[in-house]
Amino acid sequence: MSIEESHKVQLTYGLAGDALGWGISPHFRCTSLLLVPKFLGKEGRLYVLTFVLAAVYDGPIANLWHNLEEVVRSMGCTVELQINHSRKMWHVSTAPMRVVLRDMVRSGRRLKEEMQNVSRTFAGLNEQVASEEGYDLQQPRGRLPRHALSTQTLYEMKTRMRCKC
Repeated sequence: MSIEESHKVQLTYGLAGDALGWGISPHFRCTSLLLVPKFLGKEGRLYVLTFVLAAVYDGPIANLWHNLEEVVRSMGCTVELQINHSRKMWHVSTAPMRVVLRDMVRSGRRLKEEMQNVSRTFAGLNEQVASEEGYDLQQPRGRLPRHALSTQTLYEMKTRMRCKC
């Protein structure tokens, strides 16, 4: 059993005092011998019980309380670490998806710009195809077939009609 140095000194002084008292005084011997039956009585048992409870409270119960505080601190730390780990894991696992989505948004903007450029480039050609300049809509019916013509065929016919003029 490990005892602190100050308790060792106090115990040594107490034992030296008891030895000195037993050696010098008959009253001290008588008193100390009469203490034994007193401790075995009702008041003595209460005193011993109080002393034992104080020693138990100071030792194991204080240790249990300290351990309980450490368990609570440890659990709080563990929960905090799990939250941080989950947050990091979510961030790392969704990073590729965020990059893909960001690239898709950029590609969508680029595609829209390209489509607008293509539309602007072909605007003149569309005007030519839609234009009725250079040919007469009142053509004899015998020249055009009765079934619906494709846009390509109509464009070729318009171009030929323009060239004949």
